[in-house]
Amino acid sequence: MAIVNATDVVLSVTTLSGLEAMAHSTSASLSMSMDLRDKTSKSSAGWQENLGGLKSWEMSGDSFVEIGNISGKADIEELFTVWNTGDAITVNFGATGMVYSGQAIITSISIDAGVEENATYSISLTGSGPLAKS
Repeated sequence: MAIVNATDVVLSVTTLSGLEAMAHSTSASLSMSMDLRDKTSKSSAGWQENLGGLKSWEMSGDSFVEIGNISGKADIEELFTVWNTGDAITVNFGATGMVYSGQAIITSISIDAGVEENATYSISLTGSGPLAKS
């Protein structure tokens, strides 16, 4: 089994054009978590005991801003349109042989434009339902 080169790991989101990788991506991340349910009782001998509870996941990414249509890639303008609807969209995270996918809602988009710096944006998506691995 080979170590995955992070450059090959991409975040893809559904826009009006379909499922597309984020244009000019500089980073992508996936976070999975599980809430715990306390099952501590008098017979736990003073130790906390837990059971698994609700699962949740989030994806995020950073990219350079390019104004205008970038053929075959999700750009800031398309992502704004999707965010504005508030609808859940299909998202993928991964590389060949390791892809996580599900439905998510864009919960935030932030744009940063410092003096004499490349304009960048960040996007955060919160899962709505299960996360699948293929």
